Amino acid sequence: MTTITIDDQLINEVIAVSHYQNAQEAVIKVLADYLQQQKQQPPLFEQLRLIDDCADDELALLFKRDQDTGRTIEL
Repeated sequence: MTTITIDDQLINEVIAVSHYQNAQEAVIKVLADYLQQQKQQPPLFEQLRLIDDCADDELALLFKRDQDTGRTIEL
């Protein structure tokens, strides 16, 4: 565990920004939000985008209708 010393003025500002009554909860929330912002997650559009080197036949398979869809088998 690491101990960090923060002056009262900074703690009061952190509490005011985070709307927490407890200084420890406020600091934890601010640090968690900071870490979330710093993570390099691509935007949702980039996550859903197809890979550029995808072969044409693989791309066609994504849109090919499954011939057995909607059929029932009676035994």
